[in-house]
Amino acid sequence: MKKLTIATLIALSATVASAAEFGVTTTRADDRNGFGVTIGQQVGAVGVTAGFSRTAQGSNDQNRYSLTGSYDVVKLGPVQVAALAGGAYLDNQTGSNGYAAVVGAGLSVPVAKNVKAGVELTRQYGQDRVAQFDGNRVTAGVKFAF
Repeated sequence: MKKLTIATLIALSATVASAAEFGVTTTRADDRNGFGVTIGQQVGAVGVTAGFSRTAQGSNDQNRYSLTGSYDVVKLGPVQVAALAGGAYLDNQTGSNGYAAVVGAGLSVPVAKNVKAGVELTRQYGQDRVAQFDGNRVTAGVKFAF
């Protein structure tokens, strides 16, 4: 029984590890430029991605922690189009911190066997105390599957 349990755990961990994606991103939101990292899991047409990004604008740098779900809508040749929805916590250097909802769409295209390049266009809607950061966000990045 122990051998079967250990073999099952090894098989499950190998499956989970092979589907994980690590990403490096750059972001443009209004007059802010940023960079970030993501880690995600894709299972069939559904994906979940956790991210951290940092943007700068004068004296108010912002750390953004996000969790986004995706659903693959259509594939046009090698390009995969996905609908996105999620939330983010905005940690500002000066001013109030708060939460925001995020909706949008993303495009991804395979570059190599375990590498994808992608672009996301999202709209952010925040609480009143962080409403000044509401607006469109364009994110470009590269994801590596392992």
